[in-house]
Amino acid sequence: MKITSYFIKHPVVTIILNALVVIVGLLCIQSLSLREYPDITFPTISVSTSYPNASPDLVETAVTNILEDSLSGIEGLDTITSQSQSGSSEITLTFRIGTPMDRALSATQDAVGLAKSFLPTEVKSPRIERQRQNTGLPFIGIAVESSTMDFAELTHFANLRLKNEFRSVPGVSSVRVWGQPYTYNISLDPKKLYAFGINVDEVISALEKSRVSLPAGNYQNKIPSTLNSELRSVEDYENLLIKPDRKHPVFLKSLADVKLESDNSQVRVRVNGHAGIVLSVNRANDANPIEVSRQVRTTLQSVQQSLPSSVHANIILDQSQFINASLKNIQSAILEAVLLVLIIVFLFLRNWRATIIPLVTIPISLLGAMIFLKLFGFSINLMTLLAMVLAIGLVVDDAIIVLENIWRHIERGETAINAALLGAKEIGFAIVAMTFTLASVYMPFAFIDGMLGQLFVEFAVALAGSVFVSGMVALTLSPLMCATFLGSHANPRWPQIDILLSRLTERYNRLLEWVISKRWFAVLASLATISICILLYLNTPSETAPKEDRGLIGVYTPPLSSESLDDLDRKVSQFEKTTNSIRESDYKLTFMGDWGASIVLPLKPHAERKRSAEEIVGHLRPEFKNIPSVDPSVWSWNSGLPGIDDAGQGAELSLVISAPDSFRDLFDHVEKLKAVLDSSKAFESISYDLRLDTMGYSIELDNNTLGKLGLSPGQVAKTIEVFFSADKSLSFQKDSVLYNLTVKGNNNPWTLNELYLTTPEGKRVSLGAFTTMKSKSQPSTLEHYKQMRSTTLHVQFPAKTSIDKAMAQLWKLSKDELPSQYKLTWSGAAKAYTESSHTMLFLLLLALMFIYAILSIQFENFIDPLIILFTVPLACSGALAATYFSGQSLNVYSQVGLITLIGLISKHGILIVEFANQLRAKGLTASEAVKEACTLRLRPILMTTGAMIFGAIPLLLSHDAGAESRHAIGTVLVSGLAIGTLFTLFVLPGVYLLINSRRLINPQA
Repeated sequence: MKITSYFIKHPVVTIILNALVVIVGLLCIQSLSLREYPDITFPTISVSTSYPNASPDLVETAVTNILEDSLSGIEGLDTITSQSQSGSSEITLTFRIGTPMDRALSATQDAVGLAKSFLPTEVKSPRIERQRQNTGLPFIGIAVESSTMDFAELTHFANLRLKNEFRSVPGVSSVRVWGQPYTYNISLDPKKLYAFGINVDEVISALEKSRVSLPAGNYQNKIPSTLNSELRSVEDYENLLIKPDRKHPVFLKSLADVKLESDNSQVRVRVNGHAGIVLSVNRANDANPIEVSRQVRTTLQSVQQSLPSSVHANIILDQSQFINASLKNIQSAILEAVLLVLIIVFLFLRNWRATIIPLVTIPISLLGAMIFLKLFGFSINLMTLLAMVLAIGLVVDDAIIVLENIWRHIERGETAINAALLGAKEIGFAIVAMTFTLASVYMPFAFIDGMLGQLFVEFAVALAGSVFVSGMVALTLSPLMCATFLGSHANPRWPQIDILLSRLTERYNRLLEWVISKRWFAVLASLATISICILLYLNTPSETAPKEDRGLIGVYTPPLSSESLDDLDRKVSQFEKTTNSIRESDYKLTFMGDWGASIVLPLKPHAERKRSAEEIVGHLRPEFKNIPSVDPSVWSWNSGLPGIDDAGQGAELSLVISAPDSFRDLFDHVEKLKAVLDSSKAFESISYDLRLDTMGYSIELDNNTLGKLGLSPGQVAKTIEVFFSADKSLSFQKDSVLYNLTVKGNNNPWTLNELYLTTPEGKRVSLGAFTTMKSKSQPSTLEHYKQMRSTTLHVQFPAKTSIDKAMAQLWKLSKDELPSQYKLTWSGAAKAYTESSHTMLFLLLLALMFIYAILSIQFENFIDPLIILFTVPLACSGALAATYFSGQSLNVYSQVGLITLIGLISKHGILIVEFANQLRAKGLTASEAVKEACTLRLRPILMTTGAMIFGAIPLLLSHDAGAESRHAIGTVLVSGLAIGTLFTLFVLPGVYLLINSRRLINPQA
């Protein structure tokens, strides 16, 4: 190629061009963001609506259904789910990846605005928010303890002094205080209400009016003033006037006991078995997790210096530790790969000057990849760094091939400059073909939507960008360095290696002669191997991503409707004792509420423990099964990929079951399905969200009698709410921190006959006079999936069972047991697997098509690309065999390794076919040309294969954080390259002769 001659003869242009790549790449590194994974954001919006005192079924029909009907038509909406609970509706809108959040928010606001007029007047205005995080676990958890403060005081201290300190840290999106906040407990005495003739709604109204702050004009027309009637102490509340009367005014203290206490009726938190509080620090999606963690720790150190001596705060959970460890491991893998590639190149050349030439390609190519990442708006993350590890073995290939060809001419007596001109010209076309071939492998990623497209497009751009730059370096800088640094004759160290290579070449030639003579047998054997490849692909266990040990395990138990929070607390205490045997954890976080209870155990770093998270979970599950009357889920956080992890519920499979009929029918059918699944013994734990064991009441109201008495349904509802549960609709401020105010009865009545209302005429009337109360079982939460009544089935399966087999069995049993009109939809990891399994097979086929198209253009025929690609399935069979027999799975990482393998193994075929065509154009027969091409290209093929294999070995041998995904790619590449290279060297020549023996080669081609 003439272009190589230009750059050899114009060294200044060559040096400046490559120096610019280095400088711009270094500048790009400074501005690229750092994160764990590419920005895979599922635009999610929540619509929260409060309907005070309404039952779940009333919320469903009067609020949720109306809002869903309006919201379902929004453009770009992927799924709509909802939960209708007592007094509230929560609707979650998930949009397709790539939908602009601003547009989604605007459309949601418009749809809610249209639906508002159809909602009951008592319903409060829906609150629309962007959901920033899908996980309930904090990014950083900070435990705060005190030897002198009670939990309400400590919670208030954290809200007042600590919360804002961490919220101001750059990259922090929110800070929540998990603890026991203050509340004013106002316990009304029904007998005193009766005696004074005061109704509950009058007390509530007086409390509402006491919270008013009004503008009072400007003092002297300059200073603004505010009229504040906020109550600030127990005495203020006790002296609140409820009923003004000149002779006998009634104050709140005459009707109720007022206490400022900690509210432990909603949420309870324990740290290491002791009641405590936790600061939950969450980061923004686009924030650098390492930097956020560093700044939070710096802020904590600063805060600790100003804390009272009795208060102690320390970090007990930090998700960035795994991310940081993973990034460090990949950085180490990059350095190890560079060293191993350096060793393999030096062993072949035994000349330090010659070794430096391909080595220089590495930093230039990696920095060049940073330019591509910056141009496309990507980040530095685990996927792009993984691409860098692979790139080290790839980017030196082109330089090695150029160097080896030039070195061969030097060995034949050419001067360095002539050898560079001649060798680069001979190999130029092959370099261009290999560069575009390998880069084209990743072109299909640009056409993939969804999570996989977002996940691997950055990997593809990083790897393809580095390969593209390495091709540029091989055509510009490498020939110039060869002409400048290499001497006129070779004087390598350790000539024994040359002798060994010569003997290897001789034996290869003899064996090649035999294989070519039996080429039909070799081709048939190869076809049999391809059949084995297909069988291995179909029978190798599959999953979305390999299970990672992210150093976090936990236990989740759902609540039972019949138990109080105190009952749940006692049960969880038994769970905590069971987890005391886990020596791999220094901290234990316990959270309890009306949603159930979770115990979270952050594990020690990998190097400080012998057991993996899965092994610990496997040890815990049998112990929890021995605890009677509970069905907890023991989980480990084994994937950080968005949309895959279901650790919060401890589920490995989540199946949404939607029904067109009632929740009672849905419950009955799902309960029968659960019994079948339990009896099958194919699954370890089965649970579902729908529960009808919550005791509720249906109260029929006689409106005629009520109207004659001059009373309203609202007065009745408020009285029942206060004495049967509590009213927490009001709030108060303490040092500018907002807390709930609780109005409740001082005892729980057994019947409505014990409660009274006073009519406008002063007559006391029992609620039993105009109401009829019937008990019934009802769900506490009514779920919808795509506007259909639904529940989610959570299933765990044995460790030795693959996800694809577990999914197939669960789907079959569900289809057999449930009515035909019921709809089944995978969620979480199962949904991601379903999408990825189809997508990855499509990507493999598309990659082959792209390579074939690129090669056809470059070779200007349709035959040579088929010869080159013949060894691809043979290489894949080696990779699949290694994956199968090593007990690993087919996942998105191993399949990306297969796609990379397609491009890598094609490079060997290009070297042989392109050079054989050159020799045939000079007059050699097909047999002579392919034998000569194989002999002359043996050393560069072995060098490039060695470089690629040694470059991938750090992935294969990696351990500690994130090693599972690196093992998957490393296994595929190392085994696939080793097997594929053998097939290329022996089978491809036979295929070439079978197809090209009578085909003429144009000397001008």
